[in-house]
Amino acid sequence: MAKKKTQGKLAKYVNTPEAMAIFRRHYGVLDDVYLEYKFWENAILGEPGDLIIPLVAIIEGGVHFPMDPLLANFLNYFNLSPTQISPNVFRIVMGMVELNRRLGLNLTVYDIIVSYTLRTSQSEAYSLRPRDIYNTLVNSLPDTNKDMTDDYLLVRGVWHHPNYWCSTGDGRPAEEWKKPQSHLTNLAALQIVYDSKLRTKRPHERKLRTKPLLFMISGTCLGSTSSASFLHPASKRRRLDPLRLETFAKGNGRAPLRGRLLVRSPHLIRETPEQKALRAGAPSYEMFGDLVRSDVTVLKTGGAGSNTTSALSEVARLPADMAVWKQSTNQEVIDNLRRGLMMGSLELEDRYQTQVAHLENSLKVATRSFDLKKEIERYKEQVRVAVLKRDEAVLQREESKESLRAALEANSQAEERIKALEAEVAEKEKAAFAWGRVEAETIMMNQLPDIYNEAFLVGWKALFAWPETEEIPLQPFRESLPYPDAPIGVSEEEV
Repeated sequence: MAKKKTQGKLAKYVNTPEAMAIFRRHYGVLDDVYLEYKFWENAILGEPGDLIIPLVAIIEGGVHFPMDPLLANFLNYFNLSPTQISPNVFRIVMGMVELNRRLGLNLTVYDIIVSYTLRTSQSEAYSLRPRDIYNTLVNSLPDTNKDMTDDYLLVRGVWHHPNYWCSTGDGRPAEEWKKPQSHLTNLAALQIVYDSKLRTKRPHERKLRTKPLLFMISGTCLGSTSSASFLHPASKRRRLDPLRLETFAKGNGRAPLRGRLLVRSPHLIRETPEQKALRAGAPSYEMFGDLVRSDVTVLKTGGAGSNTTSALSEVARLPADMAVWKQSTNQEVIDNLRRGLMMGSLELEDRYQTQVAHLENSLKVATRSFDLKKEIERYKEQVRVAVLKRDEAVLQREESKESLRAALEANSQAEERIKALEAEVAEKEKAAFAWGRVEAETIMMNQLPDIYNEAFLVGWKALFAWPETEEIPLQPFRESLPYPDAPIGVSEEEV
């Protein structure tokens, strides 16, 4: 039956007190930070405020304690814990920290979101995939992390800066948080990073990779030739120990390209147990904010240092200067002077590149500010015109309301007058009808006796048409008429 696995590939660096002491000294872990190794099966939080973090995040991801604010902001923004993200995420975020330091920039989480998209699956940790493979922040990332995610560290104490605390429990980011925020992105700083040329090489690669962004300074880490680490801010901020410059063969007749540094993978220099004990026990002290060991030297007078400096000198040499140097008889003095001159030239070049980056960034920021100011002025003018049009429309609307109100009032007055006229006409019609009726009745009353008398006379006329007899009078007596006082209406001749 196979033995159950209780440790991972990286456990040997922290699984004993001696190894943990060397690990803490190498990565500059403060005394206020407590570290304890945990296998993935036992990676459980102990006390409130504890943090579980993959060991590979420190060895290859460049994470240090207190945790960098950019990494804490990244985890807080997406509501994730360090155990939920892949090692490449640590490499990318801490690579941005190194870019900010080297180029003098201020890249934030929003610059990561505009360059990468956060992805995951049911069986994988969260990872960052580039939106554009030609515009990335960190290049030459490893494709696999096999056997690198079994070892964890329990961190307790002052592991974060004040006000820069990240979640220690698993969370889930919202989908809208993964979308780029263009108004919060520093496009000018990103362009500076895209345009920069930082040459790095990993141990298993033979050809140089000219990439626009920083990956890792390749080299050894705690005696391992296969791992790579960042320049740790606490212990290696100004050192390039993992880099080995390829020395040129003397007398080969080939002139190297000026200003071009060739980097190759290092070969381990075997140390005796006494040297290891002395190096491990060397005291450290702080200088200019960096943790420096007392056994560190820059002007080392050994053969390797002289050969390296000679190679650097030959890269940037001039024929006349080299003739003067070769006249000297003290080779050690010449090598040290070469080293000093080359260090000075590299420092000047670094300062020049930093100043150029600062000036380019300032120019782009100023240009962008000027464009934004013009855009704001145009927007203000558009707003002013829109406000004037709105005020004019409001005024026209008020005038229309006033005109409508006046028209309604005039209409009401006209309606009242019409009603009054109609009432007056009705009264006059009624009075005229009454007067006409009275007059008609009067006329009829005046004509009625005549009509009766005439009818009476007509009857007599018919009577007169009979044969004359002595019994029928020729004319009726007046007192026999219906209306004796009224005129008869028939002349005597007719009768």
